[in-house]
Amino acid sequence: LELAWEALTDAGVPPMSLGGSDAGVYVAANSNDYGRRLLEDIQNTGAYAVNGTTFYGIANRVSYFLDLRGPSMAVDTACAGSLTALHLASQGLRSGETPIAIVGGLNIMATPALNVALDAAGAMSPDGRSKAFDKDADGYGRGEGAGVVVLKRLADARRDGDPVLAV
Repeated sequence: LELAWEALTDAGVPPMSLGGSDAGVYVAANSNDYGRRLLEDIQNTGAYAVNGTTFYGIANRVSYFLDLRGPSMAVDTACAGSLTALHLASQGLRSGETPIAIVGGLNIMATPALNVALDAAGAMSPDGRSKAFDKDADGYGRGEGAGVVVLKRLADARRDGDPVLAV
């Protein structure tokens, strides 16, 4: 939610001005370490262990808070998640389903469990570094972070006087 707010303000769009609009939210995520930790702690698990940590909750929290009426979805296509979210948002813009799209991706590693499992499967690079498309590629290195961008059709952005940072 914080990153969506920052991305909108950086794009020159007052976040609350989108209320009631068909603005869309497309977010990628593919591991739920923190949510699993909360659910495994039976004595301290509460209602927010589900709604506050699920993938759909990432997109839906943004849509709910900003009162958006457009598509609101989380996608999980593993390492391609952010590109898939971007692709879906672009389709929504081209089709006219949404006039503006908030697109994000995130990964938080709250436990070592997935790294251990991926290492046992031979998926992790011994040095922890990804070397995609390199002759020395030997697995991948996981990392954490998040990013959000705001998309509009170019003609609409120019019409609205929005700063265009990339096409």
